[in-house]
Amino acid sequence: MSSIQTPAMMGFRAAVWIALLAVATLSVWAIQQGVAMGLAALALLGAAIFMFVKPNTGTVLFLALAYTNAPVLLGQRIASPHLLGAAMTVLIMVPIVVHVAKRRGLVVDYSFLLMLLLLGALAISTMFSVDSGIAVNWVLSYLIEGVLIYVLVLNAIRNIGSLKTAMWTLIVVGAILGGLALYQELLGSYRQDFGGLMQRNTERMENEAQGGLVRERESVTVSNRAGGPTGGPNRFAQILIVILPLAFFRARDERAKPLRLLAMAAAFFLLSGFFLTYSRGGFLTFAVLCAIMMALRYIRFGHVVAGGLLGALMVTIVAPGFYERIDTMRVIPQLLSNREVVSGHGAIRGRLTETLAALNVFFDHPVLGVGPGQFTPFYSVDYMDDPDVAFRSIAKTRRSHCLYAELAAETGVVGITLFGALVCLLLTRLWKLRMRLQQQRPELAHLALAFWLAILGYLGTAWFLQLSYQRYMWILFALAGAAVQVLQAEVPEEEEEEIRLRAA
Repeated sequence: MSSIQTPAMMGFRAAVWIALLAVATLSVWAIQQGVAMGLAALALLGAAIFMFVKPNTGTVLFLALAYTNAPVLLGQRIASPHLLGAAMTVLIMVPIVVHVAKRRGLVVDYSFLLMLLLLGALAISTMFSVDSGIAVNWVLSYLIEGVLIYVLVLNAIRNIGSLKTAMWTLIVVGAILGGLALYQELLGSYRQDFGGLMQRNTERMENEAQGGLVRERESVTVSNRAGGPTGGPNRFAQILIVILPLAFFRARDERAKPLRLLAMAAAFFLLSGFFLTYSRGGFLTFAVLCAIMMALRYIRFGHVVAGGLLGALMVTIVAPGFYERIDTMRVIPQLLSNREVVSGHGAIRGRLTETLAALNVFFDHPVLGVGPGQFTPFYSVDYMDDPDVAFRSIAKTRRSHCLYAELAAETGVVGITLFGALVCLLLTRLWKLRMRLQQQRPELAHLALAFWLAILGYLGTAWFLQLSYQRYMWILFALAGAAVQVLQAEVPEEEEEEIRLRAA
């Protein structure tokens, strides 16, 4: 039986054919102008046809390029990052145009409304900042990398299939990045950065690989730490750890055995890259996530023992020196009780100083803060010089290295409350969906739990990192918001009532 063609569908298809005809005409003209332009036009035509036939392709490309920091990396070589960012936006607009043309409307949620309120708070705080130019740039970055990305991803992902595709995109991209880090380490090829995808600070190379599979390392230098596409080891650990729960539940729930094996392999490379960052905050967050998984009975004690032994072997092979670096965290309680007792540990002392300085700025400007982007250039040096704050003498401007402390200092109670409300709303809705679905639709419940854990992973590492490269956070939040919308749509009201009655 033939399907019914609604006027909207017929109009949409007519518009697609008109657009393709226009591109084809442009291709003919370009071929007449030269072979290179002709081939480029034909490639554009083929890509346009494919993306309208398979709209999710635009979402996949957008997520892959954004997660590999492609606009910045390519912008440094061939074009402007802003131009490439705009081109990426066009990619994810394709599935949105398809949804709107089929009269599915646009989607907004309460998280998006909270983001708009936060935008308003930032705008008001900007009016009282020392340097309004810096503040405006920060607000524009939030508008583009936060608000815009959130609403685009939320509207591009409308069903379970596209949600799983988005998850697999992050899993594969993260596994590739982890694999590149492992390749660098095993071959000692630190200067090969794969076009910027696996950056390392190679200014100090005294502790390069010494040959052999298992190596010893007396200390860990900056050149030993994998920096990923952003060049920061701790940031790289953060963008990998949020993918691990997604890979775990894909390995658990995929019906096809090849996909389960692929998810397991991806988890191995994700962990390899993660350990090669030597991130102490990342490791602490990883341990907390494992404890939560044990409490939820997704990981048994025997699994922890076996995984711990396997992990210890993996760390010994791919990340020598990791244990010594993690061991340095033992001095933190001693430093907090008596900063004069423990000598050395400059990095830990510096982080404590920067974080406490930001908190003191917040206490002095509690309502709206000092304005977006103002803490580092105008307040950090003076406040870090306070004897009651200084665990280390720092005579230059520094970020707070704590998302919550810096956000509080720059946006006050209003900003940090709105951000907290947004996070709590996402976590609460995901948890409620998980509880509602775990008896009758466990795979769907696991989708909600995967994003719940991923957000906790980001929030945990954010205690040790300021809000840089914020699109990674908003992409994760947008995917979580899309998961909420999709999972709610998957359970009709009648079925939801039946599930509630059975649970009672």
